[in-house]
Amino acid sequence: MEDAKPQSEKQLNLMLWSAIILTVARMENTMKYQAIYLLLTLLFITSCAQPQNGAEERQAEPQSTVQAMLPLVQKGGDSTSPVTVYSNGAIYTVNPAQPWATTVAIQDEQIIAVGTEAEVLAKAGNNPTIIDLQGQMMLPGFQDPHLHVLEAGLNENLCYVSEDAEFSQYIREVRACAAQQTDRAWVQASGANMASLLYRDRSPLAVLDEAVPDRPVIVLDDLGHGAWLNTLAMQAVGYDSLTSDPPGGIILIDPDYDDLTGIVLENAQQKARTAANPPDSANLEAAYQGLLLAMDILAQNGVTSVSDAGGYWTRGHETVWQRANDENTLTVRASNALYVYPDQPFESQITELTNRYSNDSQQLLRFNQAKIYVDGILSQGTGALLAPYDTSFELPNVPDDGFLYFDEATLNNYAQTLSQAGFQLHFHITGDRATRLALDAIEAVNDNQPDPRHRITHLYLVDAADRPRFSQLGVVADFQLAPSSVSSDYKNYMTPYLGSRAEQLLPAFDLLNQGATVILSSDWDADELSPFNKISSVLGQSDSNKPDLATVIRMMTLDVAYLLHQEQTTGSIEVGKWADLIVINQNLFEVNPSAIKQTKVQLTLLGGEEIYRASQ
Repeated sequence: MEDAKPQSEKQLNLMLWSAIILTVARMENTMKYQAIYLLLTLLFITSCAQPQNGAEERQAEPQSTVQAMLPLVQKGGDSTSPVTVYSNGAIYTVNPAQPWATTVAIQDEQIIAVGTEAEVLAKAGNNPTIIDLQGQMMLPGFQDPHLHVLEAGLNENLCYVSEDAEFSQYIREVRACAAQQTDRAWVQASGANMASLLYRDRSPLAVLDEAVPDRPVIVLDDLGHGAWLNTLAMQAVGYDSLTSDPPGGIILIDPDYDDLTGIVLENAQQKARTAANPPDSANLEAAYQGLLLAMDILAQNGVTSVSDAGGYWTRGHETVWQRANDENTLTVRASNALYVYPDQPFESQITELTNRYSNDSQQLLRFNQAKIYVDGILSQGTGALLAPYDTSFELPNVPDDGFLYFDEATLNNYAQTLSQAGFQLHFHITGDRATRLALDAIEAVNDNQPDPRHRITHLYLVDAADRPRFSQLGVVADFQLAPSSVSSDYKNYMTPYLGSRAEQLLPAFDLLNQGATVILSSDWDADELSPFNKISSVLGQSDSNKPDLATVIRMMTLDVAYLLHQEQTTGSIEVGKWADLIVINQNLFEVNPSAIKQTKVQLTLLGGEEIYRASQ
């Protein structure tokens, strides 16, 4: 009944105006009365179009909807959503236009103001929540572009054996692992160095058979490039009957006895890993729990963006990440890789990879990287070199100049096809020949990606002739400069094998000075995760070309964001960017570089939401 009066008034107006118009229309047909007729008609239409009170309220709704869709930076603190202000801090922004601030305001996951307390509070609206940083340092969350998140989580619960031990000790250790894993079809362990198992008085295969004769056994190496199998494991993947090495892999044969050693290297281990961990419900649940554990460790270390370099889709790893995304348990921005298997048929693998591709920049989770191994590792003799190793590793089946996962034509074909499908190419290389092949593959790519930002990771050896090509081709150089990698011990270990080339290991600073985009990653858990250890390690080097602290921080924040195509939304503390921030217990600019490695994260925010807080 409330609408009855407005409706009757509208009907009365219609009747009156109709009568007036009809009267005028019957008058003498002159220009004067035609004009009056038209004027009255317009007044009639305007009158009928005027909204009543109820319509005015309804029309206000579209206006507020449009306002809600405006960029957050335009709303300031006027929105009804709460504003949180972090004040009284030493806020290092990684923004060259405003390097330092004391206060930052966050609303709807984004940064809405950066500056002094007075400047920020003026934009924070009414009644913001104010948190006193008490002088502590705040900076953007670290971004780690090459690590193995899911595997690191799984490895937290692996059974470990010694890196180098007598066979009798290995038998005891593997039997102990088997006793702990009675509910598993395969016995799984990790930690042994593959090269140390060779050239002993017994076959490594026979040793594992003695330790566990009734179940398949896989012992992963300490570097991620090999595995030690018993006979049942070799049979399970068909390696006992092969007459040649599988694509991208090596099945080591004992040259004295022309028999299997049980040691498989490079991609040959992946088939065994998948057989031991098929994507069934139990393994997927274990992987999910491992991912949750790993993400907690990332948050504790102030890492808010990653690019997981595993991507073993045959084991369902991408579905585990997707589950975390779907269940809102994902606490990191992830631009992840999918592994390119050398032993998979080309066309079917391209289909598998493209079906899994995703690249929505508004989502926490993307699968937009293709992980392509070019060679192995220098310390195993499988890194591919332009000239042979000075001293041979004497590994059966491995050439003196190293090993390649793909022939050159196949490598280039994968690079072209995957880049054309939208993938960023992520090449694993350690040797200088592998570096050249990866650069050649990128240079040969011809597609419609305007700014692909392909990258090469590890880069232990780069020939001088190839160093300018990084900046020329726009290739990002990704290094791991952890203490173990840059130590004199590692260089001394590699000198017999590389000769004078050992002096040229990890030329990160030279590439940086030649204009390349150089970033730093961890390769966790093959190496340590802590960003502060990396910073301390880089600054502690004696190289006069080393970067300063500000540059190193940028190489682990904004420059990684550039690689991941998210520099407009992350990597620095600027208005309009996601509030991926960390608070630490000391100002990095006020302590000795050697003390930086002792830094502790106090608080980690992802999109303004607390994902880690240190216990008091």
